Amino acid sequence: MQRQSNNFRPKFSDEECITIYLWGISQRGFEQKVICQYTKNHLLEWFPKLPRYQEFSRRLNLLAPAFQALSELWLDVVIRHSGNEGNYIVDSCPIILAKGSRSGHAKIAGELCDKSYNFSRKEWYYGVKLHAFVARHAGRLPTPLGLMISGAASHDLTAAKQIMEDQHPLDPGLLFADKACIDATWADLLKKDYKICILTPLKKRKEDTIHSGDAFSTFVSSVHQPIECFFNWLNHLTNIQTASIVCSTAGLLLHIFGRIATALATLIFNS
Repeated sequence: MQRQSNNFRPKFSDEECITIYLWGISQRGFEQKVICQYTKNHLLEWFPKLPRYQEFSRRLNLLAPAFQALSELWLDVVIRHSGNEGNYIVDSCPIILAKGSRSGHAKIAGELCDKSYNFSRKEWYYGVKLHAFVARHAGRLPTPLGLMISGAASHDLTAAKQIMEDQHPLDPGLLFADKACIDATWADLLKKDYKICILTPLKKRKEDTIHSGDAFSTFVSSVHQPIECFFNWLNHLTNIQTASIVCSTAGLLLHIFGRIATALATLIFNS
């Protein structure tokens, strides 16, 4: 957060700005202008020093690091209160700034974003990936244990290795992943260092006449499915995957971490 001096105290505080944005996202007001206008029309008694939209937006962008810090803090709270059954899942979802024909010309936040092909959506897009490492729970939403942002073109295996290295000490168990994470050397390392066995769908070979691995692959995919539920829940709550109105690096970081913080706060207060 930027300050002019140690004695600088704006009439409209950072705490108020953060509160309004988190509340607005949780109420599905996904655009800053919508959040600012609703606050002006209905909540001005609580926030009498609310500035004009342009200043509100500028302040939010400056506060992007604060939302990242809140996300890290609240993720630790979620982890501490989560039960661990020894079943983990890792995967990623896209955060899209531009797609289709526009993806080849987009340049916003170029130090963070790449162009890549999304096979599940069958489309090219420009943006980043949100990688999630979660604990699977029977009958309820998975608990995020680690979250990481990478360029859209980054390989899921590279990100999975990094996100695992950054984890707190983990209980032994099973890690379910997709075919992108097939790597014999990494699998051996997980067994040795973490006492975790990674399970992925089997790669089918052209010479196979009987697909003997189909039942196993179906099992792994079914156990892996809850992370898709997590991404769907996150996107429904915050619209995190749609970042087409972002116009700067600071705006992208605000978009990502403001929404992650909103989701984590929801998990904490509804647990």
